[in-house]
This record gives sequence, C-alpha cells and structure tokens, in this order.
Amino acid sequence: MGLLNAIGLLNPGALYFLAIVPALILAYLARERPRQATVSSVLAFRALHVMRGQRFGGRPRFTWTFFLELLALCLAVLAMAGPYLLKKGTPIAVVIDNSAAMQALTPAGKTRFDEAIAATNDALDRAGGGQVTVYLTAPQPHQLSGVIGGIGEAREAIARTKAVDAPDDPAALATLLGQLASDSHLGRIIFASYRSIAAPVPGRVVPIVVGQPIANYAIGSFALTRETFGAAALHARVTVANFSPSAQALTVTIAGDGKPIGTAQATVAPNAVAALEFPRLAPATIYRAQLDPSDGFTLDNTAYATGSAVKSVAVLFVSPTPADGASLRSIPGVSVATRAPNAYSPKDLANFDLAIFEYTVPKELPTVNALLVMPPPGDPVFKFTALSAPRVEVAGWPTTDPLTDAVNFRLLNFREGEYLGQHPWMRAVVAGNSGGLMLSGSRQGHRFVAAGFNPFPYLGRENLPMSILTLNVLGSLAGFGARTSGYRTGEPWMVPAGVTAIVLPSGHRESAQAGSLFSSVESQGLYELIGANGQQTPRAVNLADLTVSDLTNNPPISVPAVAAGAMPASSTVRAPLAAYVLAAIIVLIVFESLLVYRRRRTIEVSP
Repeated sequence: MGLLNAIGLLNPGALYFLAIVPALILAYLARERPRQATVSSVLAFRALHVMRGQRFGGRPRFTWTFFLELLALCLAVLAMAGPYLLKKGTPIAVVIDNSAAMQALTPAGKTRFDEAIAATNDALDRAGGGQVTVYLTAPQPHQLSGVIGGIGEAREAIARTKAVDAPDDPAALATLLGQLASDSHLGRIIFASYRSIAAPVPGRVVPIVVGQPIANYAIGSFALTRETFGAAALHARVTVANFSPSAQALTVTIAGDGKPIGTAQATVAPNAVAALEFPRLAPATIYRAQLDPSDGFTLDNTAYATGSAVKSVAVLFVSPTPADGASLRSIPGVSVATRAPNAYSPKDLANFDLAIFEYTVPKELPTVNALLVMPPPGDPVFKFTALSAPRVEVAGWPTTDPLTDAVNFRLLNFREGEYLGQHPWMRAVVAGNSGGLMLSGSRQGHRFVAAGFNPFPYLGRENLPMSILTLNVLGSLAGFGARTSGYRTGEPWMVPAGVTAIVLPSGHRESAQAGSLFSSVESQGLYELIGANGQQTPRAVNLADLTVSDLTNNPPISVPAVAAGAMPASSTVRAPLAAYVLAAIIVLIVFESLLVYRRRRTIEVSP
C-alpha cells in the first residue's frame, strides 16, 4: 500500500525494472563529450579530435536532456506497476434485467434493454462514488465479474452486457433484491427492468422502469410427433397467442430445410391461445415456423424444430442370435448395432439410447433404458425368477397401458416362453396363467421392461399384432410419442450419449461430456451436437414461454420489507492512475523534442 494508504500499486513487482536506470547513466558516461578548440584546417581538427577524445569515466556532466529521459523512464516503470488512488465512497449494487422481454422495442425504436443501460448510467453518474457490484437477472440472477472498482469500470462492464433469449425467474429475482435491500453495507440499489417494484419500495432501492405494455403476437410451442412408430411423415402442432385488445388473424408458415411445406391460419380472440395443426409434414432435417403479422417483439415470432428429435433411435441389441436385432433396421428412424453377450461391455451403452438383451442379462445395471427378453433366472443384478412353459397364455391384459395400447392380444402367437415371478421393484403389466408375462419398473433413473416371450424377429405387417406391441415397448423406452414443446432457453439439458462438443447458434463451439448438464442455453436457435466421429445432430431451442410473450401484463416484483438500519459504511475504490502517468510521459517527450529542435535551429543560424 502506498503513502498514507492513499496510493497503491496493482503490480509492485514491476518496480524491479528501475534497475535499468544505471544503464542510462552508463550510456551518458560512455559517450564522448565535445570540447571547444581553434584549428587552422580541417585536417588539424581531425587530428586534434583523435588526440583529445574523452575516455570513459571522468567527472559526470549530465545535461538537462538526461534528467528528462531519466524522469520519463521512471514514469514508464511506474505505469507498469499500475498505480491507483484510493477514494472513499458508498457501495452501490446495480441489478439490470437482461431477460428476453427486454428485447421488445419501445416507441422510440430502441429496445427496453438499451434504454435500461442508458438510464442506469445516468443513475450511476448521480450516485457519486463508491464500490459498484453489478448483477444480471437471466437466466438466473447472478453477479457480473465480481466486485468492480468504481463507476467508470462499472459503466464499461455494463456496456459489454447483452439481453439473452431466456426468461427471468421472478421468485429468484425477488429473493436477490430482498437480500440486497437487507445488506446494511449498501448505500443504494439501482434496479432497471420492465417490471416495477410493488409498494412499499425499500428506501435504498432506486427502481428504473423502461418500456410500456404493448400488443404482441407469439408462437407458444412448436412440437413434432410421429403418429405411428416408423412412419416417415411427421405431425406438427403450433400454438399461437394473441396478446392484444382485438381479435387477430394469425398465420403460421412452416419451412422444411428452407422450403415452404405448410401454412395454417386461425382467428384468435383477444388474450387467447389457439392451436394450428399440420397433420402430414414432409420429412426434413430442420423445420422453421414463422408467425405473421410481425410486431415489436420478434423473438417469439419464430420457432424451430428438428426431425432428429423424433426420428432417430439408436439401439444396442445384445444376443446370441444377432439376426433378431438386425430385423429392427426395417423400422424408419431406428439404427441398430448388435453384440454377442461375451463381446458386450457396459461402456458400449454410451453411444445408444436404449438396449435390448435377448436370452441374457448384463452383469451390472445398464445406464440406459433397456428391454430384457426371456431373461435367465437367478442373475445377481435383476434377480429374476422364471418358470419355462412350452406355450404361454395371457390371463390379464390392460387396455390403457402405453405398452399394450391398440394391441389385440387374442391375435398374438407367443409360442414358448416363461412366466416371470414376483419381482422386488418391477410390476407385472401383462399377467399369465402362472406368473407375469411382461414386467415394468424404474431403477436409478432408467426404465426397464422384461418380457417372458420373444417378440423378435420383427416382421412388420407379417405379424402385425406382435409388431405393434414391439413398437409400443420400444417407443416407451425411447421416450417416443410424448408431445413436447422441445427444449427451452434458460433450461439446461443432459448431453446425449456420444456427444463431445456443441456449437451454439452464435457459432461458438463448447466442449461437452455425455451425461453432464449443459447450461449454455441462453439463445434461441439451432445447437449442433458433435459426436466423437464428427457426426452433427441439430437440436432446436425456443423461448416457448407465453408468460414472457404477454407484454400487456407485467406483474411487479414484490420485495420483502426491510427494517430501517444504520447508515451504510463507506468503502474504498481504486482509481487507476496509469493513464495519467502515460500522458505525463508523452508531455515530457514532446517537450524534449521541442527544446532540441529549437536548439538546433539556434546553432544553424548563429554566425
């Protein structure tokens, strides 16, 4: 710390460079010093010059330029050390709303976020001095770059922020504001948002409300499903909302891989939601839905979906009869790899969505959803008990279970099989005369189905009842058929098996590890999932939040009441001085140059 705790150095180690000052002194001592002499000719002058040249050493005779250069050198070393001046001030907290709703345009043609930044800078200028801490609200409230030195540094940091496509969390935001308001060390809390603060507003909180309620039309969700497992055409369902005071005709156009493939329209009442159906969309890799008419909040006028989200299921088939697994390749959207039981390793599951074990069981619990076909009894992992039968008979068949839905069991030909005994954590879905024929249960976050009969090989229409049952089981284990709006901004998701990197919509590439949580989901658009073999799989992420899209209804944030406390303590702020030191060096250099130039001109004109 410096003099009287008023001046300090960020990098005091740079002062070691003052050791080069003696080198400057040696340079002056080593150079030849001129003397006045009267000669009769140039030849004699040269001889005298050689005879009377000054040797190294002697009494130092420093000129004024030496002291200027010495001062400039010392100042350069000081600038490298990072000098700063400690100033006293009141701590300030700045909370800036950077959620998706801040991208809406104001009547002035600027976004709410731009106006919030400008208003925050004005509030900081009026706040005086003090240590500043900056917080952002989305996807979750978080501190920006720790504690920032002063108002100037805070303004620079705020200028680098941007609004994200993710919604905010009102409950988490209210908690943050409550914590800041209860902190007696803070003198002022500046909160800039499109949301107001419900009365009573804590005394130290300075609310800045930007924008105003505006009419908006929005896409709520864009979901793709396959009506039947293995069908090529997809079914799309788009929900649209009208947040305006009058009915509006809303049109959605869907493009597949850049080509228009479907259009639908609906007249939506004020503050109402409608669903548009697209029953048969042509196969494509990327689908884009566009809403018309446009409005002042363009983020929710566009939504994305990918065919890969409903089309691709990777299956690992472990069996002594690999031909049974190869028959599954006839199902559209299903890829199959086969392994013999003695060649199977638990590491193989990292690249597959589900596993099928035929006539065998793994030696440890699989890390993916799995189907076990006629498992041998007495294994140490699942601990099945089984009773072999030359022909199994159905005693109980549920019609509402997803595994047995739309299957006429009377047309099934089970042939030989086994009855499975009571299991500690799997329930009997289909019951037989002497035990269970199909069990289902969950363990360690994964689903498992065990069958006492063999549905393979898959024969398609040649054995339609058994094929439907097989598709039901595979669809359930693969998560197929669930109508979902897909992935949403601000919500992390698990990295799929085999993915080593993810390319964001901005083009930035991030490394990833299968099974880990991926949280860099702040932008709407397409994320490219890169596999170990270089294969790219797009994944669509959308805002898909009609609460955010309702720009006519902005509920205020309720901050818990805080008891009045003592005045906040003052804090010290580092004011960097390096820029001033560098300016002084430049002034010295210019001053020296002017004096040297003037001296030369005087010598040139002297008689």
